[in-house]
Amino acid sequence: MTSRTVLDGHDPVGRAACSCRGGGTPAPGSGAAGEQFRALLESAPDAMVIVDDAGVIRLVNAQTEALFGYGRQELLGRPVEVLVPVRFHDRHTVHRKDYAHNQQFRPMGAGLELYGLRRDGREFPVEISLSPLRTPDGLLFSAAVRDVTERKAAEAELTRLYEQQRHVALTLQRSLMGTPPDLPGLYTASRYLPATQGAGVGGDWFDLVLLENGRVGVLIGDVIGRGLEAAAVMGQLRSAANALARTGMPPRRLMAVLDAVVADLPDQMVTCCYLLIDPGSGEITLCSAGHLPVLLAAPGQEMRPLPAPVSVPLGVGGIAHEQVTHTAPPGTTLALYTDGLVETPQTDIEEQITALAAVLGTALDAGRDLEAVADSALGALLPPAAGDDDVTLLLAQLPSRD
Repeated sequence: MTSRTVLDGHDPVGRAACSCRGGGTPAPGSGAAGEQFRALLESAPDAMVIVDDAGVIRLVNAQTEALFGYGRQELLGRPVEVLVPVRFHDRHTVHRKDYAHNQQFRPMGAGLELYGLRRDGREFPVEISLSPLRTPDGLLFSAAVRDVTERKAAEAELTRLYEQQRHVALTLQRSLMGTPPDLPGLYTASRYLPATQGAGVGGDWFDLVLLENGRVGVLIGDVIGRGLEAAAVMGQLRSAANALARTGMPPRRLMAVLDAVVADLPDQMVTCCYLLIDPGSGEITLCSAGHLPVLLAAPGQEMRPLPAPVSVPLGVGGIAHEQVTHTAPPGTTLALYTDGLVETPQTDIEEQITALAAVLGTALDAGRDLEAVADSALGALLPPAAGDDDVTLLLAQLPSRD
C-alpha cells in the first residue's frame, strides 16, 4: 500500500514557522505538534515530499534522501521537478497546477508509466500518491513516492515466461493438429484460432480419418483448461482417438475407451464428438460426450442442430455414451465447433448457436463454397476484442447428386 498523509481542517502542527534540520525553508509547523508531524513523516515507509502550491519543496523525509540520493538541504526550497526526468517537466507542471485546483487524494498518473530522477541522473519507475495538506499557513501537497523497479522487473519476467510457455504450447498444438487430409467423397473446410489473451492456447482439436469402404471418421474435442498442459492432453487424446477410429469401432465404443483414457489423467475433463460418415449412402452415426450440438443443413433447408443424445464429458465416468444414426440427403452440410466460437460473457450460448446456424445457412444459400462459408461464420460470430479461448470450426459436406 502507498502511504497516505491527509491533514485537513485545523492546523495540527502549530502556526509558527520554523526551519527543518538546518534548511532555510519553513516547515508546516513547530512545537510539540510539529515534532509529532515530522516524526510521523520520518516513520513513513515511502519517500514523502511536501511542496507548496508553487511546486517548491518544503519538507522531505529520510526515505526521500535515500531514494533520490540528495541531502535534504539540497532539496528544500527547490522546484519539485528536480526529482522528475527532464522530458516530463512540461507535462508534470501542467498536472501539478491542475491538481492544485482539484485537490483530492488520488494516485498520480493512473494508467501512465511514471519515473523519478536520482541525483546521479539515473531514472527509475515509481508509483506516486498525492494528498492535500490544509494548514492556516497555506495549502501544501504531500507526495508519497515508491520505487517499483523490482516489481516492474518481476512483471517483465512473468510476461516473458508467459509468452515463452504460450509459444511452446502453440507450437505443440499446431504440430499435433497438422493439416487435415483431403478425403474422397467429403468436402471440408476448417478454421483454428488460438486464444490471444488470458492463459493462452487451449486444448481444442479436430481430426478427419479415412476408413474402410469409403467411410470417414470426423472428430472434434475440447480439453477443459489452458496452456501447455491442455495442449499436451489434447495431443494424447487426438492420437488415441485417431488410432481407435482406424479400428472401425462404433462411435459409442470409441467414446467409452477415450473416457477410460481421460479417467487415468489427473483432474481432466474433455468434451468430444465423433461422427462416422458414409458419404455414399449419407448415413451418419453420432456420439457426443458433453460437446456442443452438431449443426446440419440439407440443400434448400435451414441449418439446425442434428438430434442426438449428449452424455457427460469424458473423465466423469460411470455413464454410458449413446449413439444415434441419421441418413442425410446428398449435398448436406455439417458444422462442428468448440465453445470459443459461441460462448462469450455477454451472450447466451443457445442464442449464439442459433446465430451461427443462421449465418452458415445464409452463406450456403448464397452458393458460397465451404471456405467462404467458414470465413463468414468467423466474421459474424467472433467478438471484435481478443478472445481468451480457442476457436475451432469444421465444415463437412456430402457430395451432391450432380
